[in-house]
Amino acid sequence: MTTSRPGLSWTVLAVLNMRETLLSVLMVNLDTMNIISKARRPGSVNEVYKMMSMPKKHRQLSFPVARLPRDLLSQMLVVCGKIGSESIDLCRAKAKEIGVILIECRDSSWQLTLKSIRKHFDTGRHKGVLLLGGSKEIPSTNIMYQGTPGYTDWFLQDVDGDGSPDVPVGRVFGDSATLTYHMDPFIIDSNIAVVFDSQPGRSNRHVDALVKLGFDVEVLPRYEPDHSKLLGVSEFILQFSDGLYSSRIHGTPDMWATHNSLILSHEQAASIKFEGYPVVYSEACSTAREGALVKAFLSRGAAYIGSTLDTMNNTRPFDDWRDCAYADGYKFGFMDLLDSNGLIGQVKLGVDRAIFEHLGTAETAEIEAIRTGRGTELKSEKALSAIEWVMYGNPLRRTTVGPNADFKPGRIIVDT
Repeated sequence: MTTSRPGLSWTVLAVLNMRETLLSVLMVNLDTMNIISKARRPGSVNEVYKMMSMPKKHRQLSFPVARLPRDLLSQMLVVCGKIGSESIDLCRAKAKEIGVILIECRDSSWQLTLKSIRKHFDTGRHKGVLLLGGSKEIPSTNIMYQGTPGYTDWFLQDVDGDGSPDVPVGRVFGDSATLTYHMDPFIIDSNIAVVFDSQPGRSNRHVDALVKLGFDVEVLPRYEPDHSKLLGVSEFILQFSDGLYSSRIHGTPDMWATHNSLILSHEQAASIKFEGYPVVYSEACSTAREGALVKAFLSRGAAYIGSTLDTMNNTRPFDDWRDCAYADGYKFGFMDLLDSNGLIGQVKLGVDRAIFEHLGTAETAEIEAIRTGRGTELKSEKALSAIEWVMYGNPLRRTTVGPNADFKPGRIIVDT
């Protein structure tokens, strides 16, 4: 597969169904419209590039874009941290505009933050919590693995106090324009998924999964400037990290890269204009720390799910992803639940909860020690893999596929 096609400029394009006509331009902004309610449809692989060979007049395409319904947004509790008076005022005005409850939180610990959330969270009304501010402005839970500090919002999902996550939580940090956009984002309906895979074709289980979920999938070995428009109209971006250790994609807070090749830098991410709030899923280590990469994705209008510490590959197969407390268990669990939940936050919550409930006694004891304030260190890689994943973005974003998709992960193999 080539990484670029000279002479081809990226216009808004996609393949909604290779056996149907191309979608004509449609721009809407209806509060009550749910544009992400999809019927079952076959996906495709690497067909988007092929459409570029068509005459230019057939490439001037766009996709439906709409705000999230106001009745859905009203079910979000917004928690505003110490982000400055000007940003607070702008966020409060946006909250009033979209009909959500916003509370200010100036607490100095995650335990006090959780107490504030529990006080204001209405189980009869709210479906999720959006935190406005970084981990220093609204405290995250500090965790540590092998001497390296990290943090997580996993514990802030436990609203009922039983020690298990039960409410989706997303977080956004940045300037006031970034914060207010994520409160009320535009959502695109393009069916495009982009996979970053440094060894395309070596393993196709993740690509096959996305096709079964109804996506038109484009696989890229690395970012090139010609990819900007494609990424801009995508709904789902998967950064894939299986394969040989020396060849697969690794992560830092600033980039995705292999041992000897840049895959995507924060500068490149900042050059992409996302038209409809795609969900970026990164399984590389440490990319979800509040560094330049996450900041770039958030500022350009994308949600981001990743880990703040090391991500682990399983060294033995599992019949059920729920028993696989490793990166592949989480990844394939996430794709499994995409067709079972209406909101992205619910998908992540479902994976968090399922993997936690399938841990052993020793792993749950480590997590319980953190919850009760008796330490921050994790010794078990399974305990780490269960709680290190963070969602940046609005947890009430509609899922990128509908309930009629057709995917089951099956056996989780050893892919390393």
